[in-house]
Amino acid sequence: MNASRKTKKRAEILAGAQRVFVREGFDGASMDEVAREAGVVKPTLYNHFRDKNSLYIAVVEYALTKTRAAIFPPDIRDMSAADAIEKIAKRLTAMFGRDDDVLELCRICIGGYQRFPSGSATFMLHGPQRGSAEINDLIQLWCERGELVCEDPHLAAQQLGELCKVGIWDPRLYGERGKISEEECGHIAVEAAATFMARYSA
Repeated sequence: MNASRKTKKRAEILAGAQRVFVREGFDGASMDEVAREAGVVKPTLYNHFRDKNSLYIAVVEYALTKTRAAIFPPDIRDMSAADAIEKIAKRLTAMFGRDDDVLELCRICIGGYQRFPSGSATFMLHGPQRGSAEINDLIQLWCERGELVCEDPHLAAQQLGELCKVGIWDPRLYGERGKISEEECGHIAVEAAATFMARYSA
């Protein structure tokens, strides 16, 4: 199998595995079911991933990398700080309020932390940590342009993420609320962006 076909097959396996983990949870998912969902035979599955733990870690990285790419497209750097912050906020609130896959993967990581800490570490790295790093870099860029004034871009990046969670992420994480409406997510995003810009706008 050439490199491009192998990469495509790996992506198909990860997409199928993501559906299985989200649907069945970590304990309920089996390599047999992942193989069926991805349309591959088990030897092919094991050629790519040695066991369920390594497969799950790869799924978390795959899912969060795709999500992060949607939140921070390359052209975001060409936008003004105000426009970009609102766009990022809208995409973050949509993820926190409406993305069931990210929610379930996070729950699996939390539930399996003691016996499977590498899963939680992978979620933190490819989710909150790299997301904050992306925002941190953008804040520094906008400070250089004179659009923002911020002495601690790392802290400010985390603050924006937290503002986009208000009233939606924790209730969903703990099962108190289902998927949040687009209207509510949009309202929270606009308020988050306005609060952020009120603090850091030049």
